[in-house]
Amino acid sequence: MDDAAPSDAEKVPVTIITGFLGAGKTTLVNHILKGDHGMIIAVIENEFGAVSIDDALVGENMKEKEDVITMDNGCVCCTVRGDLVRALLTLKDRPKKFDHIIIETTGLADPAPVAFTFFINPEIADAFRIDSILCLADAKHIALHLEEEKADGAVNEAVSQVAFADRILLNKIDLVSAEQLQDVVDTIHSINAVADVIQTTNSVVDLTRILGVSSFSIEKTLEVDPEFLDEEDSLKAVEGVSAGNETAKKKIKKKRHDLTGVSSVGILAEGELDFTAVNTFMMKLLQENALSIYRSKGVMCFKDQGDVKFIFQGVHEQINFGPSSVLWQPDEKRVNKMVFIGRNLNREELEGGFRACLVSEIEAAAAAAK
Repeated sequence: MDDAAPSDAEKVPVTIITGFLGAGKTTLVNHILKGDHGMIIAVIENEFGAVSIDDALVGENMKEKEDVITMDNGCVCCTVRGDLVRALLTLKDRPKKFDHIIIETTGLADPAPVAFTFFINPEIADAFRIDSILCLADAKHIALHLEEEKADGAVNEAVSQVAFADRILLNKIDLVSAEQLQDVVDTIHSINAVADVIQTTNSVVDLTRILGVSSFSIEKTLEVDPEFLDEEDSLKAVEGVSAGNETAKKKIKKKRHDLTGVSSVGILAEGELDFTAVNTFMMKLLQENALSIYRSKGVMCFKDQGDVKFIFQGVHEQINFGPSSVLWQPDEKRVNKMVFIGRNLNREELEGGFRACLVSEIEAAAAAAK
C-alpha cells in the first residue's frame, strides 16, 4: 500500500478572497460564476456576508435549505454555515471534480483561521492546497480603511488583510488620479512589500493572473522580490550614516508609512545555517510572537545538506517547511532570504537572531568563548 502524501499537483487549488465591502469581491465572483473560461470552479460563500452572490445568478435557492447551486457554465456556489471543513469535504466527494475552489470571506474576516484549516486538518491538507490569498482593495477608499484607528491599538481588518495577501487586486482605479493611485500602491507596499498588486476596473481581470498562480506554495517562496530585499539592505545602510544624508534616508523611508505598526522586514544572510539553531530560533520566535507575526517565508541553505534548498512558509505559528525541488546551482551564491510581515517588528532582533544561526557565527562565538 502506498502511503505517500499526495503531491501539490494532485490537490485542488484554493484561492481565499478577502477585502472590505464595496471593494468588488462579489462582482469578481459573479464574473467567475458566469464566465466562459472553460474551468469548473466552486465558490464557497460565507453566509454571514452582508452581500451575497447576485440573486439573478443563483436564484432564491440560496435562501432555502439547498447548500449547493450549479451554474449554467458548470461552476458551483455553496454557502458555509459555520463549518468550512464540512463544505470542503462536501465538494471533495462530488462526482465531478473541480479545477479550482474559491473561498469568499466577509469584509471583516481575518484570513488566518481560514488558512489554518489547510495546515491542521489532514483530510483537507491531502485533498486541497492554498493557491493564493487574494485581497480586493478599492483604490478610492482603501487608504481610509488602512488608516482607521481601532480601540486599544488593535490592528484594523484592512491592514490585516493586506498583510496576509499574496496578491492584491487594486480595483476601481478609474476613480482616482495617477498620483493618488501611486500613493495607494506605495501605502500597500509599505505594509506588504512582497505582494503582487494587480490594477483593475470593475473587477475585470484575466483569471490566469489570479487562479493557478501557486503564490502560496513553498516553491513560490524562491521568488522573494529581490528589489525589496535590496531596498532593505539600502535602508539598513542609510540608517547608519550621519545626519548629513537625512534626505536620502527620508527618500527610502517614504514608503514605510507607520500604519498601526504593520510592515515587512527582509533579511539576507550569506552562508550555511545550522539546522538546530534555526529550528530553535524560529519555533521560539513564532510561538512568542504568534499574534504579531502574520506571515513569514524564507529560502535557506543548511550545513551538510549538499545542494538542497529548504523553503519556509508560515501563517502566524503554523508553518510549512521542507526541501525544494529546485537545487542550489554550482555558481549560485548560498544566500539565505527571510521575509517577515507583521506588527511592531523589531528589525535588529529579527536579523540578529537569524544571522546568529549561521554556522560561521556559531563557530566564531565558540572560538571567542575559549
